[in-house]
Amino acid sequence: MFDTRLEAALGDRRALADLSAAVQNDHKIAGCRKLVLAAAWADAHSGVDDPDGGPWVEQLVALGPVGCPPVAETAAAGLVLPFQTSVLGARGWISDALNLRHRLPQLWARVVAGEVHHWKAREIAQQTARLNPVTAGIVDAQITRWTEQLPWASVLRALEAIILEVDPAAYHEREQLAAAKREVRATQSENGLRTLIARGESGDVALMLALYGQVAEALADEGDEDPLPVRLSKAIGVIANPTRLIDLLARHHDDPDPHREPWVQVAAHQDDPTDPWADDLPAAGWETSRHGNHHQPGLDDDCWDDQTEGGDEVELSEEAPIDDADLAWHAGRRETEAATATPSEPEGRAVVRADWPAARGRPRWRALTPAELAASRPTAVLHVHLADQTLRDGRGVVRSPDGPITVEQLRRYLVQTDANVIVRPVVDPAETASADAYEIPLRLRRAMAVRHPRSVFPHSPATGRMDLDHTRPWQHDGPAGQTGLGNLGPLARSEHRAKTVGCWQSRQPEPGTYLWRSPEGWIAITTNQGTLTLGHNDWAHQLWNPAAPAAALPGVREPVAQS
Repeated sequence: MFDTRLEAALGDRRALADLSAAVQNDHKIAGCRKLVLAAAWADAHSGVDDPDGGPWVEQLVALGPVGCPPVAETAAAGLVLPFQTSVLGARGWISDALNLRHRLPQLWARVVAGEVHHWKAREIAQQTARLNPVTAGIVDAQITRWTEQLPWASVLRALEAIILEVDPAAYHEREQLAAAKREVRATQSENGLRTLIARGESGDVALMLALYGQVAEALADEGDEDPLPVRLSKAIGVIANPTRLIDLLARHHDDPDPHREPWVQVAAHQDDPTDPWADDLPAAGWETSRHGNHHQPGLDDDCWDDQTEGGDEVELSEEAPIDDADLAWHAGRRETEAATATPSEPEGRAVVRADWPAARGRPRWRALTPAELAASRPTAVLHVHLADQTLRDGRGVVRSPDGPITVEQLRRYLVQTDANVIVRPVVDPAETASADAYEIPLRLRRAMAVRHPRSVFPHSPATGRMDLDHTRPWQHDGPAGQTGLGNLGPLARSEHRAKTVGCWQSRQPEPGTYLWRSPEGWIAITTNQGTLTLGHNDWAHQLWNPAAPAAALPGVREPVAQS
Protein backbone atom coordinates (compact mmCIF):
# COMPACT_ATOMS: atom_id res chain seq x y z
CA MET A 1 0.00 0.00 0.00
CA PHE A 2 2.73 2.44 1.00
CA ASP A 3 4.90 1.49 -1.97
CA THR A 4 1.98 2.11 -4.31
CA ARG A 5 1.29 5.55 -2.81
CA LEU A 6 4.98 6.39 -2.86
CA GLU A 7 5.34 5.39 -6.50
CA ALA A 8 2.30 7.48 -7.42
CA ALA A 9 3.73 10.50 -5.55
CA LEU A 10 7.23 10.42 -7.04
CA GLY A 11 8.03 13.73 -8.67
CA ASP A 12 5.02 15.50 -7.12
CA ARG A 13 6.18 17.53 -4.13
CA ARG A 14 2.69 18.20 -2.83
CA ALA A 15 1.79 14.51 -2.99
CA LEU A 16 5.04 13.61 -1.23
CA ALA A 17 4.27 16.16 1.50
CA ASP A 18 0.81 14.65 1.96
CA LEU A 19 2.29 11.16 2.18
CA SER A 20 4.89 12.36 4.71
CA ALA A 21 2.15 13.85 6.86
CA ALA A 22 0.19 10.60 6.71
CA VAL A 23 3.24 8.57 7.75
CA GLN A 24 3.95 10.96 10.62
CA ASN A 25 0.37 10.72 11.81
CA ASP A 26 0.53 6.90 11.63
CA HIS A 27 3.74 6.98 13.66
CA LYS A 28 2.12 9.19 16.30
CA ILE A 29 -0.95 6.93 16.52
CA ALA A 30 1.19 3.79 16.71
CA GLY A 31 3.17 5.13 19.68
CA CYS A 32 -0.02 6.09 21.49
CA ARG A 33 -1.46 2.64 20.87
CA LYS A 34 1.60 1.06 22.46
CA LEU A 35 0.90 3.06 25.63
CA VAL A 36 -2.77 2.06 25.56
CA LEU A 37 -1.77 -1.58 25.10
CA ALA A 38 0.75 -1.34 27.97
CA ALA A 39 -2.01 -0.07 30.26
CA ALA A 40 -4.36 -2.83 29.11
CA TRP A 41 -1.59 -5.39 29.67
CA ALA A 42 -1.21 -4.11 33.24
CA ASP A 43 -4.99 -4.49 33.75
CA ALA A 44 -4.76 -8.10 32.55
CA HIS A 45 -2.08 -8.74 35.19
CA SER A 46 -3.65 -6.84 38.08
CA GLY A 47 -4.15 -9.96 40.20
CA VAL A 48 -2.25 -13.05 41.26
CA ASP A 49 -3.41 -16.49 42.32
CA ASP A 50 -2.14 -16.32 45.90
CA PRO A 51 -1.09 -12.82 47.02
CA ASP A 52 -0.38 -14.06 50.56
CA GLY A 53 1.58 -17.09 49.55
CA GLY A 54 4.96 -15.67 50.51
CA PRO A 55 8.15 -15.21 48.50
CA TRP A 56 7.75 -18.48 46.62
CA VAL A 57 4.79 -17.31 44.54
CA GLU A 58 4.21 -14.34 42.29
CA GLN A 59 3.56 -11.03 44.07
CA LEU A 60 1.95 -7.73 43.18
CA VAL A 61 4.45 -4.88 42.80
CA ALA A 62 4.15 -1.14 42.22
CA LEU A 63 5.51 -0.42 38.76
CA GLY A 64 4.03 3.08 38.63
CA PRO A 65 4.35 5.99 41.08
CA VAL A 66 1.98 6.74 43.95
CA GLY A 67 -1.64 6.50 42.87
CA CYS A 68 -1.17 3.69 40.33
CA PRO A 69 -2.50 0.16 40.90
CA PRO A 70 -0.05 -2.70 41.50
CA VAL A 71 0.83 -5.19 38.78
CA ALA A 72 2.02 -8.78 38.82
CA GLU A 73 5.80 -8.82 39.09
CA THR A 74 6.29 -10.94 35.96
CA ALA A 75 3.89 -8.94 33.80
CA ALA A 76 6.63 -6.94 32.06
CA ALA A 77 8.35 -10.08 30.83
CA GLY A 78 5.34 -10.90 28.68
CA LEU A 79 5.86 -7.74 26.59
CA VAL A 80 9.51 -8.41 25.81
CA LEU A 81 8.84 -10.23 22.55
CA PRO A 82 5.80 -8.26 21.32
CA PHE A 83 7.50 -4.89 21.98
CA GLN A 84 10.96 -6.21 21.05
CA THR A 85 12.53 -4.65 24.11
CA SER A 86 14.10 -5.71 27.41
CA VAL A 87 12.26 -6.44 30.65
CA LEU A 88 13.42 -3.06 31.95
CA GLY A 89 12.10 -1.38 28.81
CA ALA A 90 8.74 -3.12 29.12
CA ARG A 91 8.48 -2.08 32.78
CA GLY A 92 9.07 1.51 31.64
CA TRP A 93 6.21 1.33 29.14
CA ILE A 94 3.84 -0.07 31.79
CA SER A 95 4.94 2.45 34.43
CA ASP A 96 4.51 5.45 32.13
CA ALA A 97 1.15 4.20 30.84
CA LEU A 98 -0.20 3.76 34.39
CA ASN A 99 1.18 7.12 35.42
CA LEU A 100 -0.54 8.82 32.49
CA ARG A 101 -3.87 7.07 32.99
CA HIS A 102 -4.19 7.47 36.75
CA ARG A 103 -2.34 10.72 37.46
CA LEU A 104 -2.39 12.75 34.22
CA PRO A 105 -5.91 12.25 32.88
CA GLN A 106 -5.97 15.13 30.37
CA LEU A 107 -2.72 14.05 28.75
CA TRP A 108 -3.97 10.45 28.77
CA ALA A 109 -7.09 11.50 26.87
CA ARG A 110 -4.87 12.93 24.14
CA VAL A 111 -2.85 9.71 24.12
CA VAL A 112 -5.99 7.64 23.65
CA ALA A 113 -7.04 9.96 20.80
CA GLY A 114 -3.61 9.61 19.15
CA GLU A 115 -2.97 13.37 19.31
CA VAL A 116 0.43 13.42 20.99
CA HIS A 117 3.75 11.71 20.37
CA HIS A 118 4.27 8.90 22.83
CA TRP A 119 7.82 9.99 23.71
CA LYS A 120 6.58 13.41 24.75
CA ALA A 121 3.85 11.93 26.94
CA ARG A 122 6.34 9.52 28.50
CA GLU A 123 8.84 12.30 29.24
CA ILE A 124 6.16 14.35 31.02
CA ALA A 125 5.10 11.25 32.97
CA GLN A 126 8.68 10.64 34.10
CA GLN A 127 9.23 14.29 35.06
CA THR A 128 6.11 14.25 37.26
CA ALA A 129 6.61 10.78 38.76
CA ARG A 130 7.96 12.19 42.06
CA LEU A 131 4.96 14.46 42.58
CA ASN A 132 1.96 13.45 44.61
CA PRO A 133 -1.21 12.68 42.61
CA VAL A 134 -2.90 16.01 43.37
CA THR A 135 0.12 18.07 42.31
CA ALA A 136 0.57 15.90 39.22
CA GLY A 137 -3.03 16.64 38.25
CA ILE A 138 -2.38 20.38 38.52
CA VAL A 139 0.67 20.06 36.27
CA ASP A 140 -1.38 17.97 33.84
CA ALA A 141 -4.04 20.67 33.54
CA GLN A 142 -1.45 23.34 32.73
CA ILE A 143 0.96 21.53 30.39
CA THR A 144 -1.24 19.26 28.27
CA ARG A 145 -2.45 21.89 25.81
CA TRP A 146 1.10 22.99 24.99
CA THR A 147 2.54 19.53 24.37
CA GLU A 148 2.19 19.55 20.59
CA GLN A 149 1.90 23.30 20.06
CA LEU A 150 5.24 24.55 21.41
CA PRO A 151 8.74 23.36 20.44
CA TRP A 152 9.74 20.54 22.74
CA ALA A 153 12.55 22.50 24.41
CA SER A 154 10.02 25.20 25.34
CA VAL A 155 7.62 22.55 26.67
CA LEU A 156 10.33 21.19 28.96
CA ARG A 157 11.15 24.66 30.28
CA ALA A 158 7.45 25.35 30.88
CA LEU A 159 7.08 22.00 32.60
CA GLU A 160 10.00 22.75 34.90
CA ALA A 161 8.54 26.16 35.75
CA ILE A 162 5.11 24.66 36.51
CA ILE A 163 6.63 22.00 38.78
CA LEU A 164 8.63 24.68 40.58
CA GLU A 165 5.52 26.78 41.06
CA VAL A 166 3.21 24.02 42.33
CA ASP A 167 5.77 22.05 44.36
CA PRO A 168 8.77 24.16 45.41
CA ALA A 169 9.82 21.57 47.99
CA ALA A 170 10.39 18.95 45.30
CA TYR A 171 12.33 21.48 43.23
CA HIS A 172 14.63 22.32 46.17
CA GLU A 173 15.20 18.61 46.72
CA ARG A 174 16.28 18.20 43.10
CA GLU A 175 18.39 21.35 43.39
CA GLN A 176 20.32 19.85 46.31
CA LEU A 177 20.85 16.61 44.41
CA ALA A 178 22.08 18.55 41.38
CA ALA A 179 24.46 20.63 43.54
CA ALA A 180 26.21 17.43 44.57
CA LYS A 181 26.98 16.73 40.90
CA ARG A 182 29.01 19.89 40.31
CA GLU A 183 32.40 19.05 38.86
CA VAL A 184 35.24 20.14 36.62
CA ARG A 185 37.06 17.51 34.61
CA ALA A 186 38.92 17.06 31.36
CA THR A 187 38.60 14.26 28.84
CA GLN A 188 40.94 13.07 26.16
CA SER A 189 40.45 14.52 22.72
CA GLU A 190 42.28 14.46 19.41
CA ASN A 191 45.30 16.21 17.90
CA GLY A 192 46.77 17.40 21.18
CA LEU A 193 43.55 18.97 22.48
CA ARG A 194 41.53 18.12 25.54
CA THR A 195 37.90 18.79 26.31
CA LEU A 196 37.13 20.68 29.52
CA ILE A 197 33.77 19.88 31.13
CA ALA A 198 32.41 21.99 33.96
CA ARG A 199 29.10 21.79 35.80
CA GLY A 200 28.39 24.70 38.12
CA GLU A 201 25.74 27.05 39.35
CA SER A 202 24.09 29.06 36.61
CA GLY A 203 25.33 32.43 37.89
CA ASP A 204 28.93 31.23 38.23
CA VAL A 205 28.89 29.79 34.71
CA ALA A 206 27.45 33.01 33.31
CA LEU A 207 30.26 35.06 34.86
CA MET A 208 32.87 32.57 33.68
CA LEU A 209 31.58 32.72 30.11
CA ALA A 210 31.58 36.51 30.35
CA LEU A 211 35.23 36.44 31.43
CA TYR A 212 36.10 34.11 28.55
CA GLY A 213 34.37 36.50 26.16
CA GLN A 214 36.21 39.50 27.63
CA VAL A 215 39.59 37.79 27.18
CA ALA A 216 38.66 36.74 23.65
CA GLU A 217 37.77 40.36 22.78
CA ALA A 218 41.08 41.56 24.21
CA LEU A 219 42.99 39.00 22.16
CA ALA A 220 41.22 40.20 19.03
CA ASP A 221 42.13 43.81 19.83
CA GLU A 222 45.77 42.74 20.05
CA GLY A 223 45.71 41.33 16.53
CA ASP A 224 44.54 37.74 17.00
CA GLU A 225 42.62 36.98 13.78
CA ASP A 226 41.33 33.54 14.81
CA PRO A 227 37.53 33.13 14.97
CA LEU A 228 35.74 33.57 18.26
CA PRO A 229 35.54 29.86 19.26
CA VAL A 230 39.32 29.53 18.87
CA ARG A 231 39.96 32.70 20.89
CA LEU A 232 37.62 31.43 23.61
CA SER A 233 39.73 28.28 23.71
CA LYS A 234 42.91 30.33 23.96
CA ALA A 235 41.37 32.17 26.91
CA ILE A 236 41.82 28.98 28.96
CA GLY A 237 45.56 29.46 28.93
CA VAL A 238 45.26 33.15 29.77
CA ILE A 239 42.89 32.60 32.69
CA ALA A 240 45.10 29.78 34.02
CA ASN A 241 47.91 32.34 34.44
CA PRO A 242 46.64 35.00 36.89
CA THR A 243 49.45 37.45 36.21
CA ARG A 244 48.86 37.34 32.47
CA LEU A 245 45.12 37.66 32.97
CA ILE A 246 45.44 40.72 35.21
CA ASP A 247 47.90 42.31 32.82
CA LEU A 248 45.65 41.70 29.80
CA LEU A 249 42.51 43.01 31.51
CA ALA A 250 44.37 46.05 32.86
CA ARG A 251 45.65 47.00 29.41
CA HIS A 252 42.14 46.72 27.94
CA HIS A 253 40.22 48.17 30.87
CA ASP A 254 39.21 51.28 28.95
CA ASP A 255 38.16 49.44 25.79
CA PRO A 256 34.54 49.82 24.64
CA ASP A 257 32.07 47.46 26.26
CA PRO A 258 32.34 44.17 24.31
CA HIS A 259 28.73 43.39 25.19
CA ARG A 260 27.43 46.26 23.10
CA GLU A 261 25.40 45.07 20.17
CA PRO A 262 27.49 44.67 16.97
CA TRP A 263 25.54 47.27 15.05
CA VAL A 264 26.21 49.77 17.87
CA GLN A 265 29.93 49.05 17.60
CA VAL A 266 29.78 49.50 13.83
CA ALA A 267 28.00 52.83 14.25
CA ALA A 268 30.69 53.93 16.71
CA HIS A 269 33.38 53.15 14.13
CA GLN A 270 31.58 54.99 11.36
CA ASP A 271 30.86 58.05 13.52
CA ASP A 272 34.51 58.50 14.53
CA PRO A 273 36.45 60.15 11.66
CA THR A 274 39.76 59.33 13.39
CA ASP A 275 38.95 55.62 13.64
CA PRO A 276 41.16 53.65 11.19
CA TRP A 277 38.38 51.08 10.84
CA ALA A 278 35.82 53.60 9.64
CA ASP A 279 36.88 53.51 5.99
CA ASP A 280 36.86 49.70 5.92
CA LEU A 281 33.13 49.40 6.70
CA PRO A 282 30.86 49.68 3.63
CA ALA A 283 27.32 50.93 3.93
CA ALA A 284 24.77 48.51 5.37
CA GLY A 285 22.24 46.85 3.10
CA TRP A 286 24.43 44.52 1.08
CA GLU A 287 23.71 40.85 0.57
CA THR A 288 25.73 39.41 3.46
CA SER A 289 27.43 40.66 6.57
CA ARG A 290 30.78 39.94 4.95
CA HIS A 291 29.89 42.70 2.48
CA GLY A 292 28.62 45.08 5.13
CA ASN A 293 25.05 44.02 5.89
CA HIS A 294 25.19 44.39 9.64
CA HIS A 295 21.40 44.17 9.78
CA GLN A 296 21.54 40.45 8.87
CA PRO A 297 24.61 38.77 10.42
CA GLY A 298 26.30 35.96 8.56
CA LEU A 299 26.70 32.41 9.81
CA ASP A 300 30.42 32.91 10.39
CA ASP A 301 30.15 36.19 12.29
CA ASP A 302 32.09 36.02 15.55
CA CYS A 303 29.55 38.11 17.43
CA TRP A 304 26.76 35.62 16.75
CA ASP A 305 28.62 32.46 17.77
CA ASP A 306 27.49 30.65 20.93
CA GLN A 307 29.93 29.85 23.69
CA THR A 308 31.48 26.48 22.91
CA GLU A 309 32.99 23.81 25.06
CA GLY A 310 36.53 22.59 24.70
CA GLY A 311 39.97 23.99 25.31
CA ASP A 312 43.65 23.80 24.55
CA GLU A 313 45.95 21.50 26.41
CA VAL A 314 48.04 23.91 28.46
CA GLU A 315 51.72 22.95 28.27
CA LEU A 316 54.11 24.55 30.73
CA SER A 317 57.35 25.60 29.12
CA GLU A 318 60.64 26.23 30.87
CA GLU A 319 61.06 29.64 32.46
CA ALA A 320 62.76 32.25 30.32
CA PRO A 321 66.30 33.04 31.48
CA ILE A 322 66.68 36.17 33.57
CA ASP A 323 68.84 38.74 31.83
CA ASP A 324 71.44 40.94 33.51
CA ALA A 325 69.19 44.02 33.48
CA ASP A 326 66.51 42.19 35.44
CA LEU A 327 69.06 40.90 37.93
CA ALA A 328 70.46 44.39 38.44
CA TRP A 329 66.98 45.81 38.88
CA HIS A 330 66.10 43.16 41.43
CA ALA A 331 69.31 43.65 43.40
CA GLY A 332 68.70 47.37 43.64
CA ARG A 333 65.08 46.80 44.60
CA ARG A 334 66.03 44.44 47.42
CA GLU A 335 68.54 46.90 48.82
CA THR A 336 65.96 49.70 48.80
CA GLU A 337 63.26 47.59 50.45
CA ALA A 338 65.68 46.19 53.06
CA ALA A 339 66.63 49.73 54.04
CA THR A 340 63.00 50.79 54.40
CA ALA A 341 61.65 47.55 55.91
CA THR A 342 59.23 47.94 58.81
CA PRO A 343 59.66 45.99 62.09
CA SER A 344 56.70 43.81 61.17
CA GLU A 345 58.61 42.44 58.21
CA PRO A 346 60.98 39.51 58.98
CA GLU A 347 64.60 40.56 59.09
CA GLY A 348 66.58 39.62 56.03
CA ARG A 349 63.45 38.78 54.01
CA ALA A 350 62.73 40.82 50.93
CA VAL A 351 59.17 41.89 50.29
CA VAL A 352 58.48 41.30 46.61
CA ARG A 353 55.88 43.70 45.25
CA ALA A 354 53.40 43.38 42.42
CA ASP A 355 55.63 45.31 40.00
CA TRP A 356 58.04 42.39 39.64
CA PRO A 357 59.69 42.56 36.19
CA ALA A 358 59.84 39.94 33.46
CA ALA A 359 61.73 37.49 35.68
CA ARG A 360 58.57 35.35 36.01
CA GLY A 361 58.96 34.77 39.69
CA ARG A 362 56.10 34.21 42.12
CA PRO A 363 55.34 37.69 43.52
CA ARG A 364 53.46 38.27 46.74
CA TRP A 365 50.46 40.25 45.59
CA ARG A 366 48.94 42.97 47.68
CA ALA A 367 45.19 42.89 48.30
CA LEU A 368 43.15 44.75 45.72
CA THR A 369 41.20 47.81 46.72
CA PRO A 370 37.38 47.83 46.37
CA ALA A 371 37.72 50.07 43.32
CA GLU A 372 40.16 47.65 41.69
CA LEU A 373 37.92 44.71 42.51
CA ALA A 374 34.96 46.48 40.92
CA ALA A 375 36.99 47.32 37.82
CA SER A 376 38.13 43.71 37.38
CA ARG A 377 34.66 42.20 37.37
CA PRO A 378 33.53 40.85 34.00
CA THR A 379 30.36 42.16 32.45
CA ALA A 380 27.51 39.66 32.17
CA VAL A 381 23.95 40.28 31.00
CA LEU A 382 21.15 38.30 32.63
CA HIS A 383 17.58 38.62 31.40
CA VAL A 384 14.97 37.44 33.89
CA HIS A 385 11.20 37.63 33.96
CA LEU A 386 9.35 37.74 37.25
CA ALA A 387 6.19 39.25 38.67
CA ASP A 388 6.10 41.98 41.31
CA GLN A 389 4.19 39.58 43.56
CA THR A 390 7.18 37.23 43.44
CA LEU A 391 9.44 40.03 44.71
CA ARG A 392 7.05 40.93 47.50
CA ASP A 393 6.49 37.36 48.70
CA GLY A 394 10.06 36.21 48.21
CA ARG A 395 8.88 33.01 46.53
CA GLY A 396 7.73 32.13 43.08
CA VAL A 397 9.18 31.41 39.66
CA VAL A 398 11.89 33.51 38.02
CA ARG A 399 12.24 32.71 34.32
CA SER A 400 15.74 32.99 32.92
CA PRO A 401 17.36 31.93 29.62
CA ASP A 402 18.79 28.88 31.42
CA GLY A 403 15.37 27.78 32.66
CA PRO A 404 13.18 28.60 35.64
CA ILE A 405 14.88 29.35 38.96
CA THR A 406 13.77 30.48 42.40
CA VAL A 407 14.05 33.96 43.88
CA GLU A 408 16.65 32.61 46.30
CA GLN A 409 18.80 31.35 43.41
CA LEU A 410 18.58 34.77 41.75
CA ARG A 411 19.49 36.50 45.01
CA ARG A 412 22.42 34.14 45.52
CA TYR A 413 23.65 34.86 42.02
CA LEU A 414 23.54 38.62 42.58
CA VAL A 415 25.02 38.58 46.08
CA GLN A 416 27.64 35.85 46.00
CA THR A 417 29.08 36.94 42.68
CA ASP A 418 29.34 40.53 43.94
CA ALA A 419 28.05 41.73 40.60
CA ASN A 420 27.51 45.29 39.47
CA VAL A 421 23.75 45.27 38.93
CA ILE A 422 22.20 47.55 36.32
CA VAL A 423 18.43 47.34 36.17
CA ARG A 424 16.99 48.20 32.78
CA PRO A 425 13.36 49.27 32.36
CA VAL A 426 10.79 46.80 31.16
CA VAL A 427 10.37 46.97 27.40
CA ASP A 428 6.78 47.37 26.21
CA PRO A 429 6.63 46.22 22.57
CA ALA A 430 3.32 48.00 22.03
CA GLU A 431 4.94 51.35 22.81
CA THR A 432 8.01 50.86 20.61
CA ALA A 433 7.88 53.20 17.63
CA SER A 434 8.69 52.09 14.10
CA ALA A 435 11.70 53.26 12.10
CA ASP A 436 12.00 54.40 8.49
CA ALA A 437 15.43 52.92 7.70
CA TYR A 438 16.22 49.36 6.64
CA GLU A 439 18.62 48.93 9.59
CA ILE A 440 16.82 47.92 12.78
CA PRO A 441 17.43 50.07 15.88
CA LEU A 442 18.44 48.43 19.14
CA ARG A 443 15.15 49.41 20.80
CA LEU A 444 13.20 47.44 18.19
CA ARG A 445 15.45 44.42 18.59
CA ARG A 446 14.97 44.43 22.35
CA ALA A 447 11.22 44.83 21.99
CA MET A 448 11.09 41.96 19.50
CA ALA A 449 13.13 39.76 21.86
CA VAL A 450 10.51 40.41 24.55
CA ARG A 451 7.57 39.66 22.27
CA HIS A 452 9.15 36.72 20.42
CA PRO A 453 12.02 35.01 22.27
CA ARG A 454 11.91 32.24 19.65
CA SER A 455 11.83 32.12 15.87
CA VAL A 456 8.43 32.69 14.26
CA PHE A 457 9.03 29.93 11.69
CA PRO A 458 6.62 27.00 12.13
CA HIS A 459 7.67 24.58 14.91
CA SER A 460 11.08 26.24 15.22
CA PRO A 461 12.94 25.91 18.54
CA ALA A 462 15.57 28.49 17.52
CA THR A 463 16.39 31.13 20.14
CA GLY A 464 19.16 33.65 20.74
CA ARG A 465 20.74 35.60 17.91
CA MET A 466 18.50 35.56 14.85
CA ASP A 467 17.83 37.60 11.74
CA LEU A 468 14.96 40.06 11.97
CA ASP A 469 13.11 39.57 8.72
CA HIS A 470 10.84 42.17 7.12
CA THR A 471 7.55 40.35 6.55
CA ARG A 472 6.83 42.71 3.67
CA PRO A 473 10.13 43.47 1.90
CA TRP A 474 11.58 46.89 2.66
CA GLN A 475 11.48 49.34 -0.23
CA HIS A 476 13.77 52.32 -0.75
CA ASP A 477 10.90 54.38 -2.13
CA GLY A 478 8.28 52.88 0.18
CA PRO A 479 6.24 54.57 2.90
CA ALA A 480 7.59 55.62 6.27
CA GLY A 481 7.63 53.25 9.22
CA GLN A 482 8.38 50.07 7.24
CA THR A 483 10.70 48.82 9.99
CA GLY A 484 8.37 48.15 12.91
CA LEU A 485 7.13 45.32 15.08
CA GLY A 486 4.16 44.86 12.77
CA ASN A 487 6.51 44.07 9.87
CA LEU A 488 9.34 42.17 11.57
CA GLY A 489 9.85 38.61 12.76
CA PRO A 490 12.89 36.73 14.12
CA LEU A 491 14.15 33.86 11.98
CA ALA A 492 17.15 31.57 12.11
CA ARG A 493 19.44 31.96 9.13
CA SER A 494 18.34 28.71 7.44
CA GLU A 495 14.68 29.69 7.94
CA HIS A 496 15.37 33.13 6.54
CA ARG A 497 16.93 31.52 3.49
CA ALA A 498 13.86 29.30 3.09
CA LYS A 499 11.73 32.44 2.85
CA THR A 500 14.18 34.34 0.65
CA VAL A 501 15.08 31.69 -1.92
CA GLY A 502 12.91 28.70 -1.04
CA CYS A 503 9.48 30.12 -2.00
CA TRP A 504 8.11 30.09 1.56
CA GLN A 505 5.66 32.96 2.06
CA SER A 506 4.69 34.77 5.25
CA ARG A 507 2.08 37.34 6.19
CA GLN A 508 1.48 39.20 9.42
CA PRO A 509 -2.20 40.20 9.53
CA GLU A 510 -1.80 41.38 13.13
CA PRO A 511 1.45 42.26 14.95
CA GLY A 512 2.72 39.02 16.46
CA THR A 513 0.51 36.70 14.37
CA TYR A 514 2.22 35.09 11.38
CA LEU A 515 0.68 33.06 8.57
CA TRP A 516 3.07 30.79 6.68
CA ARG A 517 2.59 29.02 3.36
CA SER A 518 5.03 26.34 2.23
CA PRO A 519 5.95 25.83 -1.44
CA GLU A 520 3.64 22.80 -1.39
CA GLY A 521 0.70 24.88 -0.16
CA TRP A 522 0.67 23.88 3.52
CA ILE A 523 -0.47 26.71 5.80
CA ALA A 524 0.35 27.28 9.47
CA ILE A 525 -0.22 29.99 12.08
CA THR A 526 2.59 30.92 14.48
CA THR A 527 2.53 33.21 17.50
CA ASN A 528 4.61 33.43 20.66
CA GLN A 529 2.27 30.69 21.96
CA GLY A 530 3.42 28.13 19.40
CA THR A 531 2.41 26.72 16.00
CA LEU A 532 -0.95 25.57 14.67
CA THR A 533 -0.68 23.57 11.43
CA LEU A 534 -3.79 24.02 9.25
CA GLY A 535 -2.85 21.86 6.27
CA HIS A 536 -3.78 22.78 2.70
CA ASN A 537 -7.55 22.46 2.71
CA ASP A 538 -10.02 25.08 1.52
CA TRP A 539 -10.61 26.43 5.01
CA ALA A 540 -6.87 27.07 5.49
CA HIS A 541 -6.70 28.95 2.20
CA GLN A 542 -9.72 31.02 3.19
CA LEU A 543 -7.60 32.27 6.09
CA TRP A 544 -4.54 32.82 3.93
CA ASN A 545 -6.09 34.85 1.13
CA PRO A 546 -7.71 37.63 3.24
CA ALA A 547 -4.44 38.07 5.13
CA ALA A 548 -2.78 39.55 2.03
CA PRO A 549 -1.63 43.17 2.50
CA ALA A 550 -4.39 45.63 1.62
CA ALA A 551 -2.04 47.67 -0.57
CA ALA A 552 1.12 46.06 -1.83
CA LEU A 553 4.25 48.12 -1.87
CA PRO A 554 5.41 49.32 -5.31
CA GLY A 555 7.24 46.63 -7.24
CA VAL A 556 6.70 43.91 -4.61
CA ARG A 557 5.46 40.52 -5.72
CA GLU A 558 5.17 37.44 -3.55
CA PRO A 559 6.82 34.30 -4.94
CA VAL A 560 4.46 31.86 -6.59
CA ALA A 561 4.33 28.56 -4.72
CA GLN A 562 4.13 25.26 -6.52
CA SER A 563 0.61 23.92 -6.74
